[in-house]
Amino acid sequence: MIPYPPAEMVSGSGVYDERPYAGSADLPALIRFASDATRLRLPHDATWHPGDFVWELKGAYDAPHNMRLWRSGAEVVAVAWLISPGELWLEALPGHEPLVPEMVAWAEAASGACPARVRAGGDPRRVAALEAMGYQRAGPQGVHFRLDLRRALLDALPPQGAVAIDCVDIDAEARAACHRAAWDDLAHIGLPHARSTFTAELYRALRAAPTYDPRLDILVRDASGELVANCICWVDAGSGIGTFEPVGTRAAFRGRGFARAAVVEGLRRLQSRGMTFARVGTAHFNAPAIATYRSCGFTIIDRTDWWARPAAA
Repeated sequence: MIPYPPAEMVSGSGVYDERPYAGSADLPALIRFASDATRLRLPHDATWHPGDFVWELKGAYDAPHNMRLWRSGAEVVAVAWLISPGELWLEALPGHEPLVPEMVAWAEAASGACPARVRAGGDPRRVAALEAMGYQRAGPQGVHFRLDLRRALLDALPPQGAVAIDCVDIDAEARAACHRAAWDDLAHIGLPHARSTFTAELYRALRAAPTYDPRLDILVRDASGELVANCICWVDAGSGIGTFEPVGTRAAFRGRGFARAAVVEGLRRLQSRGMTFARVGTAHFNAPAIATYRSCGFTIIDRTDWWARPAAA
């Protein structure tokens, strides 16, 4: 974790306690923060849903993460995370948007230079804050979808002989292998060297996490009994929004409707849990995923871009 001393700071909207992510003790507060952001930032899409934090940390709650938290009282109101070197993701609750410059300044100091890229969606307040700091759009990042679960779902039959199941009593090795098979071969979207490090141990840690439910962890089995596609759904009672993260299909089975079968089953289960909306996102260049989500009834509601400061002359 990047050393950066805790500090009480004054911003345009109040006094904040600012400190690094402290491990598993912070996870409940992060989940509450993500739930609040998901609810309060509507109609915009929040950077993180509660399920996103659980998935992205992948059980490594006490490992070092280049993440910074801003608190107002006992509640987290803003989070900045250097997801990878030079790539900053951030979120602030409405009313705490004046923290964005401090969040970017932390990332600049922590990385020793201006982060190469800051991820941001179409919220005009966020755009204005970045522009005021001299940042400019540097290229597309993601596509974000939403589906109204108060309406009837599209009727979609899985490929002949295929069946969608959940992960109650599933073998951890088989579940992890199904995920790896989907993410070890991404040449079809221009990532020929992508490899998954997902293991049975990571999966067991994920199963022990808050908000995980094996009945919302969906697998698709083909007519021969082989596990060929998977997705995990996450519910958030605070916002009434469920999310999909991740979704994948084994390379040899892509383009045949297996991922769609997994997503549609997940939508049914989110609907049965009383969720109002479902959300999902993918990289801007992932045309197969974009087509799949559209075919399930999702609508694009936002796009994220990378923002960067122009190089000095």
